[in-house]
Amino acid sequence: MILNRRTYGKTGLASQLVLSLSYLIPGLLLPLHIYTFYYFWSDYKRDVDKHLCSCSCWDTVFKGSYESGVASYKHVYFNATCTAFKMWLLSIVFIIVLYESMKLLIWLGLQWKLRISMCIIFLASIFPHYYTWWCFMNYYNDEYYHQWYHQLVFSISEMFSSCMILYLCNISHDTTRYKLCFIIGIALIHVCVSSVDQFVSNVLQGEGYSHQVIRDLSFMIPDLLNIVLPLLELCKLQTSVSYSTKISPQLLAPLGSNSSDPTLSVILNLSVMLTLTLVGLTFL
Repeated sequence: MILNRRTYGKTGLASQLVLSLSYLIPGLLLPLHIYTFYYFWSDYKRDVDKHLCSCSCWDTVFKGSYESGVASYKHVYFNATCTAFKMWLLSIVFIIVLYESMKLLIWLGLQWKLRISMCIIFLASIFPHYYTWWCFMNYYNDEYYHQWYHQLVFSISEMFSSCMILYLCNISHDTTRYKLCFIIGIALIHVCVSSVDQFVSNVLQGEGYSHQVIRDLSFMIPDLLNIVLPLLELCKLQTSVSYSTKISPQLLAPLGSNSSDPTLSVILNLSVMLTLTLVGLTFL
């Protein structure tokens, strides 16, 4: 684990509560997504005869000597390829990052250190990050890379923005104009590009299907929140008498320090993990 469990609560009960609640979102995201697909695309669903169907595109490596040739029905097939390894690595990193982020937010809430505005923004951005994982999984699975770099630009910029948001979720960390403008700037770019890309035609002009409208709204709403709520925080800074531009001492703390505040350690570890993964997947 990235952090010692004892740093997440003063009692064993609090720690167990944090760990238990942290499992929920990573565990429920994919089932909810597939259920949504089923709701919108149930007319396209085919009934599968498990006794008669077969798959000749499976290399059967992970079954070894137990099964070879044309395979019978399986709920999940995977081939022993480099691309399958990339898909596995991407999924593991996504789950770990999501789990650690949720654990940190819950811990901050239990310690009454949670900045609500930043928490709302971060929770709203879960779907765009999940969609990023889903896109890259499908790009790999279909070997379709036409939109790879286009999606990668969105993913990297959103990753940096979310790291800043997660850092500011801790009220012990001061908000500054530079940090808030960093979040707002990335969100403005996303809003402009998304509007030109699909949002205007699919949503405002009504040319998209219902699932496309919901998808585009799920992208646009978090970006708008990334603009509105940081702007409100900026207004608070302007009217606050105690506003200070001093650097927070936590920024100078070493990685993995034993401080009672785990936020910076989580942010740095997750940032390094995400950056190395994206760079590795790009050049593999």
